[in-house]
Amino acid sequence: MIEIYDLEEFNVVIDDKVGAVKKKLVSYDGSFYVVSENTVLKETLIFRSDPIGKVDDYNEVGGGRGLTIEEVIADFGGHLFKW
Repeated sequence: MIEIYDLEEFNVVIDDKVGAVKKKLVSYDGSFYVVSENTVLKETLIFRSDPIGKVDDYNEVGGGRGLTIEEVIADFGGHLFKW
């Protein structure tokens, strides 16, 4: 079962390009993750987190370039890296 919670959204400027960063907290298979989309970089990454969305280690565990936050959440298990 997957549960999704809104965390934050804010504007960002990178190399004179304006976009947004969107973050959601996802509870999936007994673990918590922050899913973060950067619209300027055109990538959505997944990070392990605690139940309130605090990320201690920014080594991504899923996601990738060319993906939106909606695409990643729609197939969350498929976008987690396989160990």
